[in-house]
Amino acid sequence: MDSRVIYMDLFPAHEKILSIFSKISVEDLLFFDIETTGFSWKDSAVFLIGFLKKDMEKIAKNGIWRLEQWFAEDPSDEKRLLEQFSTALAKKTFLVHYNGHTFDLPFLAGRRQIAGLPDPCSTWGQLDLYQTLRPYQELLGLAHLRLTDLDTFLGSPGSIQLSGKKCVSIYQRYLLEKDPAQKELLLAHNQQDLTSLLHGIQALAYPAFFQGHFQLEKCRLNGNILSCTLQLQIPLPNPLSLDLAPRPWSIRGAGSQIQMDILAENGYLKMFYPDPKDYHYLPEEDTAVHKSVGAYVDKRHRRQATAQTCYTRFPCSLDFMQDREKVEAYVRHCLSLH
Repeated sequence: MDSRVIYMDLFPAHEKILSIFSKISVEDLLFFDIETTGFSWKDSAVFLIGFLKKDMEKIAKNGIWRLEQWFAEDPSDEKRLLEQFSTALAKKTFLVHYNGHTFDLPFLAGRRQIAGLPDPCSTWGQLDLYQTLRPYQELLGLAHLRLTDLDTFLGSPGSIQLSGKKCVSIYQRYLLEKDPAQKELLLAHNQQDLTSLLHGIQALAYPAFFQGHFQLEKCRLNGNILSCTLQLQIPLPNPLSLDLAPRPWSIRGAGSQIQMDILAENGYLKMFYPDPKDYHYLPEEDTAVHKSVGAYVDKRHRRQATAQTCYTRFPCSLDFMQDREKVEAYVRHCLSLH
């Protein structure tokens, strides 16, 4: 087994983002990625494990990260790789990965089981960047959500783009030829995935916004549009412009400021509810009621609610607009439905 350590001055993970999504200090985060000889742990093996961690001994040099990689020179080295990774998990370690819940962690657990080793990963806190961003993929206009796609979205496409199949092919050739260039290519690919993972933390600014991490700066009524200016806790890496149809809302902005425009029909705002299947819409009253209540309404005067009709209404009054807490709570509710 071979190992290497590199110290890098990388993009500093935004500590405010990390406090929201991991609730732990940055020095306890461990970003990791694995390379394997196939997709199934039952008949494939781990040949490379890499991790990034803030190096506290060099903390005086702000931005220093420690990259450590373990490489299996021979398939028999796998057990040592797994043991080394377990040793790296300190008591407060919080794991950060990309789709690790689906692939990396089950694969490692399976290989540990075969090797007769315990599985320490199940006890640690974790942040799966892919799973966290997945609900926002369409809103961000991303056709795919591979790590390379996220890199491009954030404006720093990687120079090394190897598929899993290509990595397996290179490793198999390395076992036969022992060409250092082949090994270096695999290490560089793993390193790029790890630095992309760290860089990708910026994208958590979008779920942070939709989950309500902002403050209402001001609101005003322009005709039949309630315009709310929102000050974000986490700046957006890219501008955002969305029409949130079928709901009568739109948002646009960049950096730390977003404007959300909400249609007020005849002086009324709509309070939409999730799960329209649980509601009846009453056309004559222009409101939705829960089916537990709607069951008592004549079938001729009710219909199944849809995403467009699952709401109640309330007046967009001066008292409402002057109550910052109520307006802020309403905006947060609206955004939580996306």
